[in-house]
Amino acid sequence: MSFRFLVLITFLLQSTAALASADTPYFSGHTPSLAQITAAQQQAQRENKLLMVILGADWCHDSRALMQNFTDETLHRQLAERFVMVRVDVSYFDQGDGVTEHFQQPTFYGTPTVMIIDPHSGQVTNKADWQHWTNAASYSSADYQAYFLEQSFVAPPQASSPWQQQVTAFEQAQAKRVEAGFAAVGPLLKTYIESDRTEGAAAFSQLWRELGKFRNQVFNDVQRLRALEEPVALPEYPAQSWEVHRDD
Repeated sequence: MSFRFLVLITFLLQSTAALASADTPYFSGHTPSLAQITAAQQQAQRENKLLMVILGADWCHDSRALMQNFTDETLHRQLAERFVMVRVDVSYFDQGDGVTEHFQQPTFYGTPTVMIIDPHSGQVTNKADWQHWTNAASYSSADYQAYFLEQSFVAPPQASSPWQQQVTAFEQAQAKRVEAGFAAVGPLLKTYIESDRTEGAAAFSQLWRELGKFRNQVFNDVQRLRALEEPVALPEYPAQSWEVHRDD
């Protein structure tokens, strides 16, 4: 067999694997009930592991990148030693909010959202930086190794002070606005994706950018406020386009 032929075969095999990876449905059909998630949490308790709940979607480039990295043989084995993993399909932002509420979180802010949960207390341990993985495609194998295998995940103290309770109420109010944005952009996203990204691009892109800026600002502000011990003035945000009544 000639060297040139071997190179051609290798290229074809790699191309086929890449195409298969691109078509793999990582999240579609993954809609576990709260009872199933509770069972996974109980399994994590028995096995002395952490519970990892991933909210993502197959249309999302970063959700797919996260799962593609997780399928690396070595990393997959190491993750299985530390975590019980549950995938949740958020579809077009019309699923998944019940899962975050189950773990005392008012919403998620993007995809993928990776929640690392203490299975005994049910507390999310990585809320402060879970937005990190909404850019999963940007990170190297070393980044995945450092975060998921080398980092310690410890549940933060309960938000019991009057100030922290005020921050919690602030986040809950802003989360409703984020979810209203998801409800508005979801149908546009569905049209855009299911038309193979040919229909409704302008309307979708405009709202998507606006919502992206808002939801990330809310998340970052909440984390900044959480880190403070003394009260400060809470941020105020102008009305967003999906909150303004339109007659058309």
